[in-house]
Amino acid sequence: MIALLFALLTAVMALNCFGRTKAGNVVFFLTLALSVYWLKFHATSQLTIQL
Repeated sequence: MIALLFALLTAVMALNCFGRTKAGNVVFFLTLALSVYWLKFHATSQLTIQL
């Protein structure tokens, strides 16, 4: 998942570099939403450590 987020952020930088700022903003906010989902998923999941 983190590799996907880095790939999407790289795509945002490439889109902005080539002047496609509207598409870059869309991909950026999609990446932001995915990263918040990923953080919430990992922050609220139960640990599976068996003592």
